[in-house]
Amino acid sequence: MKIYVDDGSTNIKLAWVEDGKVKTFMSPNSFKREWSMRFGESQGVENYEIEGEQFAYDTQAADAEVTTDTRYQYSRVNTVAIHHALHASGIKPQPVDITVTLPLSEFLTSGNTPNDANITRKKSSVKRAVDAQGATNFVVGHVNVLPESIPAGFVKLGELTEDEALLIVDLGGTTLDVSQVKGQMSGITMTYCDPKIGVSMVTDGIRDVMAGAARTRISPLTADKLLISYEGDAALLTTRIFDATQRAAVVERIKQQESVLGHRVSDALERFSGYTHVMCVGGGANIQAVIDAVKQATQVPADRFFVSGNAQYDLVLGMLNMNEEINDENAEG
Repeated sequence: MKIYVDDGSTNIKLAWVEDGKVKTFMSPNSFKREWSMRFGESQGVENYEIEGEQFAYDTQAADAEVTTDTRYQYSRVNTVAIHHALHASGIKPQPVDITVTLPLSEFLTSGNTPNDANITRKKSSVKRAVDAQGATNFVVGHVNVLPESIPAGFVKLGELTEDEALLIVDLGGTTLDVSQVKGQMSGITMTYCDPKIGVSMVTDGIRDVMAGAARTRISPLTADKLLISYEGDAALLTTRIFDATQRAAVVERIKQQESVLGHRVSDALERFSGYTHVMCVGGGANIQAVIDAVKQATQVPADRFFVSGNAQYDLVLGMLNMNEEINDENAEG
């Protein structure tokens, strides 16, 4: 079975074909060292062992392993996160072939050629055996590695002519990957990656202000939930922060960090020119301050600026589309 995996720092996104249909699944990253106590089997698989070390999936762990770092791409917790997503997806444990990604800064050398050493390292990392407590294990066979951002524009690039070019702005939890690709996927003009620009700039700020103003340590996953819902889900903020003044401080910090993130992305785009269309993907594509900053920086007409309603899945679905001939009518979430 072929599984396509966008193993980002915040979430693992899966795409696969089952019964002729494309299916997707997202699993958030929140893992701590040592196993957790289980109450029954209804919780699903949570405890894992890899190379003699134990990890547990725990959404509330304030001391969860840091995944917002490039080193995460080759870490044990990354391999565990992939296996946890496979188990949580409902796919029957079996031998699988996996396609994963690397940030452009890791996938390419300074001369814009594939970095064979990093690609080999990533393959070896993903192939490590993971034992799931109380469950049959997945066994990873062949591993393929693709660069981040570029596959996300695969479908749109097919609609452009060779005289047009798509600027793909992929803002994830850890890195900003930008690719300028010619229409019809006929060539890559330029790529850029900054491993210090990511949504973690905002979520780290949330954790800091929670630890200060609210005197509460929260997990990275909880910080991500607060970021996603702070404008539309007042109940979540109220549940986590009882004092209205403290809630206001958290919201103010979120907005400040979102603005800073937008400026950082905008500055990075100044090195690109000659593109005709722009596409925003990744978890950061849902942040309005980032969208506004990219629009301002690129100045392309509205009909040439794209943000899908499925920005989290654009990369993994692009990976699948590059390797599978599946009619779009078969796609389902």
